[in-house]
Amino acid sequence: MRTRSDLDSAELRSALVAAAERTAQLIRSASDTSTPVPGLTWTVGETAAHLVGAFAGYAGFLDGSRDAVADLAGMPGANTPAERGDIMSARILQEITERDGDRLADLLASAVTGYLEAVEGRRLDEPILVWTGVAMTVPVMTSAMLGELLLHGCDIARATGARPTIDRHQALLVIAGIVALIPEYVDREKTRGLRVTYELRFRGGRRYVVAIDNGTAQIDPPGARVDCWISVDPAAFLLVGYGRVSQWGQTLRGRMLSGGRKPWLGLKFGQLVSKV
Repeated sequence: MRTRSDLDSAELRSALVAAAERTAQLIRSASDTSTPVPGLTWTVGETAAHLVGAFAGYAGFLDGSRDAVADLAGMPGANTPAERGDIMSARILQEITERDGDRLADLLASAVTGYLEAVEGRRLDEPILVWTGVAMTVPVMTSAMLGELLLHGCDIARATGARPTIDRHQALLVIAGIVALIPEYVDREKTRGLRVTYELRFRGGRRYVVAIDNGTAQIDPPGARVDCWISVDPAAFLLVGYGRVSQWGQTLRGRMLSGGRKPWLGLKFGQLVSKV
């Protein structure tokens, strides 16, 4: 279903570098990194430290200096990728104690460079296990990391009074990756006994069919009959999916609409998939 053009390596690299530069500038602009980030339990400094640790960790999985199996062994009570991700986020904040804005910006730039260096030479179709327990290819991993920069860049912008923005093209690059991860992040309990098909129509981008069947999900090409379609602005999809804005607010603004045989199912989609 997914072709190389959907997750082009050069495009992803360019978008990642641009997003990292903007986020680093936002971190440097913070007069006080202890400022709380609206909607999160983290401060600006903690959000920046999270990004540094995430890029360093994923670079470690790529170059072999970090063992995902060992990370997973240290989380015996975590049963889902989302739970494991939350645990590792908390550990990152314990490991990376720097909170000075300039130094954090430098650390982020270095971590992103290290990640891109680790990407070099890896096959595009090679699955790489990470601490969430999910195996990702390099393009999917990079699109997910781009999403981290875009969303947390918006978080820091809101905290510092800057304008939070997500470019549509960059959002589509993220979506091409995270849609591929939906089967790993579908909520097994909430979808148990449920059979429903959605078509996600990203404005200015592609369409994807998500088929949910009794605790599992798969991504199919568009064309099949679906129960519900969702037409959505790419940036709005990310902001709603990551819990930054209300689905109702985006619907009222016309940025997210549902239709099909069972249009009411559009309101339920976000509850069936955990955030990546």
